[in-house]
Amino acid sequence: MSKRLTRNTLRDVVDRIDADEPRHGDDDAVTVLWNVADPENRPNGMTWSPESRTLTYDLWNAQRDALEAIRSDADITGFLAGYGSGKTIFGARWLIRQALEYDGSRFLGMGIDFTKARDTTFRVLFEQLPGGRTSIVTSSYNGPETSPVVADYNRQNHRLTFINDSVVKLGSADKWNRYAGDSYGAVWLDEPSHYGEDLHDLLEMIGSRLRGVAGPKAQLWTLTGNGYNAAFEILERQEDSDGERIGLNIETIRASTLTNPYLDQGEKERFERQYGETSREEQALHGGFAAAQGLVYSNFSRDTHVIPHVDAVDRVQDEWRIYGYDAGWNDPRVLLEVGRTDYDQLVALDEFYQSESHVSDAVEWLKRNDKPRGTIHCEHEPADIEKLDAAGYRTEKADKSIDAGIDEVRNRLECDDSGRPGLLVSDNCEHLIQEFLGYKEEHVGTSAAEDHCCDCIRYLCMGDSKPERKGGGVVLELGADSITGIGRGRYR
Repeated sequence: MSKRLTRNTLRDVVDRIDADEPRHGDDDAVTVLWNVADPENRPNGMTWSPESRTLTYDLWNAQRDALEAIRSDADITGFLAGYGSGKTIFGARWLIRQALEYDGSRFLGMGIDFTKARDTTFRVLFEQLPGGRTSIVTSSYNGPETSPVVADYNRQNHRLTFINDSVVKLGSADKWNRYAGDSYGAVWLDEPSHYGEDLHDLLEMIGSRLRGVAGPKAQLWTLTGNGYNAAFEILERQEDSDGERIGLNIETIRASTLTNPYLDQGEKERFERQYGETSREEQALHGGFAAAQGLVYSNFSRDTHVIPHVDAVDRVQDEWRIYGYDAGWNDPRVLLEVGRTDYDQLVALDEFYQSESHVSDAVEWLKRNDKPRGTIHCEHEPADIEKLDAAGYRTEKADKSIDAGIDEVRNRLECDDSGRPGLLVSDNCEHLIQEFLGYKEEHVGTSAAEDHCCDCIRYLCMGDSKPERKGGGVVLELGADSITGIGRGRYR
């Protein structure tokens, strides 16, 4: 038996002892206990005893490990699990227990967007309430209010009030800033891997709101991986959107679909047939992160295209540079520096990436880092172009053709017959790398796209593909005895 499981077992004994103690003489008090999984005798994994007013939830091993992590000093516990692993059920049960344990407090439960949250996250939470038909909410029937532990469910404000006056606010990540004015004793985020880059801002907001009311002041994230996005940065790399270390204790517990005792053998075999031995296996079945599906740049990979920064600088010609510029305010303003190797490969070297910044901040970045002169292929912002020109850099309005530009970048990512890709990326350019690994076909041309660096690389690749190359600095000399067979789309 593992040390963690032993501690969990001891905790359950303590839970049961506490359950025998009266709660301040309140006959209506509800006790919530954790029990071991027994799907054969308790297929729903929960029991309710009206006589003792005791609600018991069963947990299987991975869920119990996650519970122990939450009970430790972790600020964020990520329950990273495959499909069908019971992650949302665990999150809902944990939040209900917090609400019933801390009288008169407030808690937050959040889903992806309102529609998805209503149909999955909220529904699953209501199903974990004791009683019958608790998950049914219609214009004439308020299912959560039929539960013996619920006093009120305000459907308009999505506010669930328990009989001990604790409140669970049910929210969605697409409107996350509407919850910034309240205080919470604990927070549950369901499927935060689908929240996009807003997850970084949401995390900062939550950190400032876990105060003022009773509760463990902890966060539980229940999710299946969805590519190398913000959730990956926070849970795996423990970094914020600027690549800075996050000063929180973060623990990630992984769960495999194939070890969930509440799935029958047929269901497990179906999952394994669908995802086993595919690129999605680690993510879909075993609680890992993998490249998202339907990527714009599916031919990009860390192994092939990302190189150490010292190698990137060593490979490029000293003075030849080309830049891509994408304006922004709420979205980040991006300026991407790219060099060229003697093999005509483009190498992304450095990136200016900052929200709520001015073009003057990008110019200062160029000057402070003594960036070599070269053409900046710019988004069509006349005032920005004027300031970049004034800084001594040649500017050119970018060819913003999306389809042609994407094709050009894809061509650059291909390898030649010697295995050399036409585009390399320094490991310093983390934002560009993350966008390559997360930019989906379905998001192209929409506000959901996180493509600011990818726009820059598209602009400069389109500019560099023109017959007259205007990178600046050292001109690449091609002779019969040097580099041969160079053509657009294959870079040797």
